[in-house]
Formats: sequence, C-alpha cells, structure tokens
Amino acid sequence: MTLNVMVLENEPDAAAEAEMELRQAGHTVLRCHDAGTAPFPCRGVGQPSACPLHSHGVDVALVVRRGTRAQPTLGEDGARCALIHQVPLVVAGTPLFDPFDEYAALTVDRTDDLVGACEQVAAAPIEVLGRRASAVLDEIAGRSDDRVSPRAEVTRRAGQLKVRVEHGESMTKEAQARAAVRIAMAVREIDPYATGIDIAFVAAEGASISGPEVAT
Repeated sequence: MTLNVMVLENEPDAAAEAEMELRQAGHTVLRCHDAGTAPFPCRGVGQPSACPLHSHGVDVALVVRRGTRAQPTLGEDGARCALIHQVPLVVAGTPLFDPFDEYAALTVDRTDDLVGACEQVAAAPIEVLGRRASAVLDEIAGRSDDRVSPRAEVTRRAGQLKVRVEHGESMTKEAQARAAVRIAMAVREIDPYATGIDIAFVAAEGASISGPEVAT
C-alpha cells in the first residue's frame, strides 16, 4: 500500500529521518513548506493548488516533535489543516504537554517504527463514519440480530472514502440502493472534503454480491 503522507515537524529537520524512511518504504512525502524556508507562509497561501491537501489525496499526516512543547509551532500548522480535512494524525514524540494528544489517531515515540505507524493508521477504519453509516443501515434495514444485520466499515484511501457494507445479502436491491444514497449523504456531512465515496455491499464471508456501487 503506497501512501501519501503529509510530514510536519516542530523544529527544522526534526522529521528528516522519518521522511527518509517513508520514501525508502515507497511512500510519497508531502510538505507544507519548502526546505530551508520560513514556516510562514506555507505553500498553499501563495498558491492554493500547491497545498498537499489540494494537490494530493493525503492518507495520513505525521507530526514529528522534538523536545516538549505545550503549543504547536508554525512548522506544525499543517496539522490543523489536516484535522479540518478529516485526515488522521500520527504524532511522534513525547505525550507530555502534547497539544495534539486529544486529536491524534495514534501517538508514538520518535524512535518507534513511524512507517508502520502511518500504515496502521491509514488502513484503520474511521469509527465515527462507520457508526454513522451503520445507523443509516439500521434505519433502512432494521436491526433484529447483530449477527446478520448489515454493518458498515469506512476507510480512507488517496482522499476517497471506501464504505464496505457487510451482510449486505440480507437487504433487498431496493434497500441497498436507498442505503447507498443515504450513506453517501450522511458521511459527506461529516467529511465534506473527501474526493469521492465508494460504497460496496459484500456477503458475510467477504465475497462481493450484486448490488449498487456508488461513487460520488
């Protein structure tokens, strides 16, 4: 899985090693600032299309923090943008006085496997979106037995949301069609920045079944 990783740092060169490891693993590293330039303005201020969140489908943002700072530095300003765009955040550094602790999907030590941490977070289901999509399924299909009721899992890939509805075989084609439209609307309310939403209905064992696939 090749990822688009937006790399941020609280001090110059704090993320140099992490950036090298990500590139060696085959991932694309994106930066808000050009190397050797001041932390403000970022690329997107002068040219909005150059902002990594606009030019690429960012899968995960990695913030590498050196030392202990209770407030974000200008070099970390992209973390705020990532969170607004619903991009999961990995923080590498001490959790003591970490201003991102409440919002990070994962916090690890700077000496940990940062490539693995980014891959783990990028592949993980987005719980808030999964719950909302599953609530829509309950409204349409009802919920009489957790073992057979359709459930939704939502992941992000290259800026798109992938909605996987398991136990989709328990729904009629008409119900699947209605659910697909309403799920797309529901998750779009939470994440208006996703570049697309793909919805697939699958059988319990994971095999695809006939049904609508929605791309928005």
